[in-house]
Amino acid sequence: MTPQFLKNLPLRVKLILPTWLLMTVFVIGGGLATTHIVSQNLEEGLAYRADILASGAASNLTAAIAFEDIASAKEQLTALSYDPDLVHAKVLRDSGSEFVSFSRLPKDCAPHPAGFICNQTALERVVKPIQMGSEKLGTLELYFTKTRVADEKQRLTGFLVMATVALSLFALFFARLIHGFVSQPLSSLHRSMSNMIRLGIMSNTLPVTRYDELGQLTECFNDMVTSLYERDKQLTATLSQLEEKSIYINHVLDTIDHGILVIAPGDVVTYFNPAAEIELKSMGCDPTNLDHILSNFLPATTLLEVSSAIDEHRPIHAVEIRHRVSGKVYRVRSTPMASAQHSLVQFEDITTLQTAEQRRKLAELIFDQSKDATLVLSRSLSVEAQNRACLKTFGAVEHWNQMFSSDLGRLPYTEFKTLLRKGVYTWHSHLFCISGTILPCRIDARTVTNRNGKVEAFVISIFDQTTRLELKRLNHMAHHDPLTQLANRTHAMATLAQEHAIGQDMHVLFVDLDGFKNVNDLYGHNVGDELLKVIAKRLKGCVSSGDLVARLAGDEFLLGIRGSEQIEHIMQRLMKKLNEVIMVEGVRPRVSASIGVRYWASHDETPLKTVIDQADKAMYEAKAMGKNRYAYASEGANTVLL
Repeated sequence: MTPQFLKNLPLRVKLILPTWLLMTVFVIGGGLATTHIVSQNLEEGLAYRADILASGAASNLTAAIAFEDIASAKEQLTALSYDPDLVHAKVLRDSGSEFVSFSRLPKDCAPHPAGFICNQTALERVVKPIQMGSEKLGTLELYFTKTRVADEKQRLTGFLVMATVALSLFALFFARLIHGFVSQPLSSLHRSMSNMIRLGIMSNTLPVTRYDELGQLTECFNDMVTSLYERDKQLTATLSQLEEKSIYINHVLDTIDHGILVIAPGDVVTYFNPAAEIELKSMGCDPTNLDHILSNFLPATTLLEVSSAIDEHRPIHAVEIRHRVSGKVYRVRSTPMASAQHSLVQFEDITTLQTAEQRRKLAELIFDQSKDATLVLSRSLSVEAQNRACLKTFGAVEHWNQMFSSDLGRLPYTEFKTLLRKGVYTWHSHLFCISGTILPCRIDARTVTNRNGKVEAFVISIFDQTTRLELKRLNHMAHHDPLTQLANRTHAMATLAQEHAIGQDMHVLFVDLDGFKNVNDLYGHNVGDELLKVIAKRLKGCVSSGDLVARLAGDEFLLGIRGSEQIEHIMQRLMKKLNEVIMVEGVRPRVSASIGVRYWASHDETPLKTVIDQADKAMYEAKAMGKNRYAYASEGANTVLL
């Protein structure tokens, strides 16, 4: 009777385990028998070889022991030592005393009255009598080790183990192969049946690869699956109408981003999603009452259109209504549903979007109507947008670098890094106009960043500087001498009066050139004009940048030197510099200067015109003393002539 646990084992185990065990036991039994037979043959061979060696040696030792020739006996034993298994040999006289011996016993062997005792090494003892005729002369004892036999036995055992493992694996593979032929089709049938129970009936059938009993069973199973699948399709089609309403509800639940209402005939609200409930209740509306909801919105014409679309079960696309109280704007859509004449109404708060759109349009209007040229650049400096003023002045431009008249006007890399770091930067440059002229401009650049702080674009504002530069030029002309570019009389008088008003001490110098009229008469007014330019440069080079140098008229100049300190060193430098040789247009006109000096202290209330007249008078005193010198006015300081 078969035990129950064997009956419960899987078919795979029932097929594989017996085959594998039978082949493994057969291999182990055969290997053990082979090892035993080989070991027995080796031991018998050793005993036979030892007996032959002992008989030969005993015959050869007869003469040596008869004549007490120990040397000859040792030679005989030495010859026996060539046998690797011989570990000890000795020749005994008939009296029992030792005649000669040879020994190479292992370390684990020790002498014993009966021979030798070894811990691990097994020895084979062979004893042969030494006779001359019928007379016994002595005895030969030989001891052979069985180590080589034991090693060979161990090697055969190792081969047996490896062969057993290899053949056992082969047996396992062979058993699995047999299992594949028998139980694999049954396992496929079992998996398919389990899937049908767990997942439902599917149309997948099993491939028929054989035509034995298992193949016929597979064909029957496929026929059953096909029949069940057809019946399941019919049942699914029958239940689809009952599940259609549930599908619509799931569809509504999936679209929960905006407020959703499902309206049945008669304006009955059959469903509203959580977003619709929150939004409508916040406005004081009842989500279940469509008439109450519509009464809270404007305009009436749009609400009538929505109501008619719902009643007539037709679609309506994106109309806008406004809440009476909050002013919020909503976009409404209505979509007819396929069954039961229901309508799906969606509404979305677009107040923020509408405000953003209005702001965008306003920004575009401001950008386009700005009187200053404005353009937007991408990160690669390509022009993305231009306002009307920019298009009118510069025309359509594709890249920022096309607008510059030279490479010097472009923003250098270091300044560009400053723009990226600070977000704003201003510089001046000349830009090409659509008319072909070059326009002096001030350029304001600002960065546009995203939420992560990364620069996405640049806004460039361009301001025409032509008028400002022209005003600056006119102002310069109004306050400067056109020939020497020094301050003129008007500018000089205003500057000196302003400096004195704020408490500045100064020396007022009135300079008149000696011999300038002769230069004009001898060389012409062109040489005279060039000479005045050189004199103007030399006067500016003799004083500091904060001091005043002006041309009053003709060859008369006015200097204002700040401070109350002595100016002797400045006067000496002026006299020396003005006396140096001047080369103008190939000639060397000779001139000198007479200078009148008037010290004007901050507390001195003398009018400026009077101060200048006093310096002028001192200049004439210097001329009267021989020219080419300077003199101090008596007012403000003692007169000194050099």
